Amino acid sequence: MNVLYQIFSFLLMFGIIVLVHEFGHFLAARLMGVRVETFSFGFGKRLLGRRMGKGGTEFRLSAIPLGGYVKMAGEESYDPADLKPDDFYAKNRGQRIFILIMGPAMNIILSFLILVVIFMNGVNVERYHQDPPVIDYVQQGSPAAEAGLESGDLIREVDDRAIENWKELEYAIGANPDQTLTVKYERHGRLMTTELHVKSITEYALGYAGLHPEFRTMIDSVTQSGPAERSGIQPGDRVIEVDGEPVNYYELPQRIQAAGTNPMRLTVLRGEEKIAIEVTPELDEKSGNYIIGIAMMADTPSIRRRFGPGAAISRSAGELVRLTTLTFDAFRKMVVGRLSPRNLSGPLEIARFSSRALSTGLSSFFMLVAFISLQLGIVNLFPIPALDGGHLLIFSLEALMRRDFSPRLKNGLITGGFFLLIALMVFVILNDVAKTLPRGWNSLLPF
Repeated sequence: MNVLYQIFSFLLMFGIIVLVHEFGHFLAARLMGVRVETFSFGFGKRLLGRRMGKGGTEFRLSAIPLGGYVKMAGEESYDPADLKPDDFYAKNRGQRIFILIMGPAMNIILSFLILVVIFMNGVNVERYHQDPPVIDYVQQGSPAAEAGLESGDLIREVDDRAIENWKELEYAIGANPDQTLTVKYERHGRLMTTELHVKSITEYALGYAGLHPEFRTMIDSVTQSGPAERSGIQPGDRVIEVDGEPVNYYELPQRIQAAGTNPMRLTVLRGEEKIAIEVTPELDEKSGNYIIGIAMMADTPSIRRRFGPGAAISRSAGELVRLTTLTFDAFRKMVVGRLSPRNLSGPLEIARFSSRALSTGLSSFFMLVAFISLQLGIVNLFPIPALDGGHLLIFSLEALMRRDFSPRLKNGLITGGFFLLIALMVFVILNDVAKTLPRGWNSLLPF
């Protein structure tokens, strides 16, 4: 059932994005007087379809639901000396460019409209993301500890880029795995500089530094008859101190191990009431670790913010600019080798993300739709034959040379681009599979 749910959520999300993209081409073609022969969701063998009107467009569902296409009259094979008025190549370059660019443009417009609706409906914003990046805890042996960073340091810059809040700092670190970053920070009013050697963690090759904001611990559940339950600790309690000292979420497990079988005095918040509770850890024979019998999670309070129409439009436009900048920055880093291609996600990974987002709620699901739609719009403008951007490149070269390429040359470029896309699709699918294996790509390619 989980697999079926992933398939359903993927097809729902991808269906929305592809249909909007192809509708952009379709609408622009009809506005320019080009006859559209086929509007297909999916590639390959036709499963079902219906032609609208005599000699009109056939709307079809095809066997491979990983995209779609609009086939216009005279687009693939045509005789320059025998063009019909409603053929694609009978139109001037400006009209052809308009038809091609409307697909990606519709994806970007879709992203924008979804964000406007979400911001007007209200979004949950984690408070710490907006806070100045003051370090509360540095994990022992982490890159941050090796760089000499300490609790209380205020991060000012990373690689000469100003850092205003924790959200910007998290991206600066997460997007630079296996890189050395120059970090400027403030300690007791003095501006200092250090080199931070960011590590790579998880199957997504994300950057890790081991520095954390002021996270406290939320008790998620309590083991029956365990030390915590016997001491009166309850789910929902927030641990703010251990033995009178503030303790970070990431620090609490270490404090439990350090206590051994000695009593610990926890200060917890239960609602608005502050309660002191003494608990004595026990040795877990299976793991060899000391435990108090709790499952915990980081306490990251969030606030729900709603925006009026004007503010929602402004914020959505700013978010599109930010995401577009991050997208190009990520591709640039991949090209120069500063970011692993393992960060790419294919249909299997997107299916997992979409099912999680849909199970969380429609707001999360459509936020993912907006993000993927924007990515599709941007990538389709890349100058790769078989993509819209590849066609635009060909038209641009023709305009510079003041002559049209031969149909044979165009078809050859587009066919080559198509095989390049197939190779890329195979890579991202294998990459999705590798993320689920114990040793990643080494499990697929042991040599």
